[in-house]
Amino acid sequence: MEELIFEIFSLGLKSRGVLSKEDFYSTHYQKKKKNEKNIIKEEKVNNIIYDINLLYNNSKGFFFNLNYHLHFCQEKKISTILFIRYISKKKSEISSYIDINNKKIAEKINKKKYIYASKKDLSYYNWHNNYVCTNNSENYEIIINKKIGLIFKHIHSNTYFILNSQKELKIKLSDNIYKQNIIMNSNPNEEFINLSEDIKKMEIKDPNYLQCILYTLHL
Repeated sequence: MEELIFEIFSLGLKSRGVLSKEDFYSTHYQKKKKNEKNIIKEEKVNNIIYDINLLYNNSKGFFFNLNYHLHFCQEKKISTILFIRYISKKKSEISSYIDINNKKIAEKINKKKYIYASKKDLSYYNWHNNYVCTNNSENYEIIINKKIGLIFKHIHSNTYFILNSQKELKIKLSDNIYKQNIIMNSNPNEEFINLSEDIKKMEIKDPNYLQCILYTLHL
């Protein structure tokens, strides 16, 4: 078979000129070694050892870190929100908070496709025209608070938290603004919500983004 392939190559059907037998075997060997290296590389990727103690070992790239977080999200050990800020093709600055544990985002992570903002994200903001929108997901409910802004409620653990540093860790229910435009009445004995402090932050450097941060809640 190799003799036949050599004859085809030597006739110039798949090369720009006549390929000597020695050159053919040299090229064939190099290609074979390259394929073997690619197979080994793919096996290493597919055989990642997941250790939650290494979750914040930010020594690898964007996709490795997201894949690592997604694995533990799917095991319900953590819940991670991705914050991205970048310049769009229309030269607008866009910011977005994204729940990574959903089918669409998981597919992008698995296929190593970069993630960009959508108006279906937890929170989307266009700095050019000041357009902002929020959405709930399977894992999160978004609450707007008059005093401190955006609050994330993790639905399954009933945990409330914010993603910016804040001294005040208790909020009044009456300060929350709901999408139904209902504001709860204030009273001396009104209920307070305790905000969780157990949010881990990890910033990832990637040339596709002005800023890229993973916020993780341990469950």
